[in-house]
Amino acid sequence: MGEHFSKQSKFDKILIKIAGPADAETRLAHPGTGLADPGDVVFGITHYPYKPLKDICDGKGWRETIRLRMRPWRGFALEDLDEWHVGIYIVGRKRKSHKRINCWAIHSTIEKGVHIQHVTPGILINKDANVRTRLEILRFEGISKEQRKTIVDFAGSKVGCEFDRAGGKFLTYMLGLPNVYRKKDQFECQQLVIEAYAAAGIYFPHPYRSFPAFNIGRYLGHPLGHPRDRVDPRYPYLMDHHIYRDPRFVLKAAILQDPETREIVLQTENLKKYSWNEELRERYIKRKYLDPGIANPR
Repeated sequence: MGEHFSKQSKFDKILIKIAGPADAETRLAHPGTGLADPGDVVFGITHYPYKPLKDICDGKGWRETIRLRMRPWRGFALEDLDEWHVGIYIVGRKRKSHKRINCWAIHSTIEKGVHIQHVTPGILINKDANVRTRLEILRFEGISKEQRKTIVDFAGSKVGCEFDRAGGKFLTYMLGLPNVYRKKDQFECQQLVIEAYAAAGIYFPHPYRSFPAFNIGRYLGHPLGHPRDRVDPRYPYLMDHHIYRDPRFVLKAAILQDPETREIVLQTENLKKYSWNEELRERYIKRKYLDPGIANPR
């Protein structure tokens, strides 16, 4: 079930539903009145029709080919070429003298590093009709107001930091070694989320079942240098999709462009992860990739 919006004024109604109504004096949305609360995570997911990986690699340089070939080591199905991005929702703020409420999030990009940005319709629109981009809001179950504040404050304190280009996760995915290239003042988008949640006492488990057979972490239950029951945020190797698959995060809303009408759609009911591909949902969600013996590590 979804609600359909087309023009900018109608898209603004989506933002109000996401943020909730704003206070008349502060112009800030009241927490708990919208679909998103400060500290929730926002995923940008771009997915494509299935194509053989060989066809995708044809014409690519050797560096890009290696990156694509390594995707199964990072927990992807061989045919899964989805692209991911994640940030932290911080606030809904009404524009002065306008009815519109902008939804603001903190994230990290190659171009700008860690910065604050609001949601616009252009994020969801692709020129290629076969390409689909969606925004999904996920909430960690049982999170407290104090933890939410800690997450937002931590992320806010990192605004201005550079994007982490080191890419040391190769050692973890291939051999199970710690990511020795982590720099405290640089963040990939998922690193920002992992460390912000760690600051609030929430840690992520190891998806060791997706490691290749020659990775020692597959047999230990964790890469070297990490505790068994959690990822050490000093050596973050998880990717966006690992956070997304964590069963403690519940999908609260999805915004996407309808493939037939090309209108922007807000979905709030009967939501499920990987709704765009049931085969991937079966592989990633129904077949648990986490150790069932590790329950809600924190």
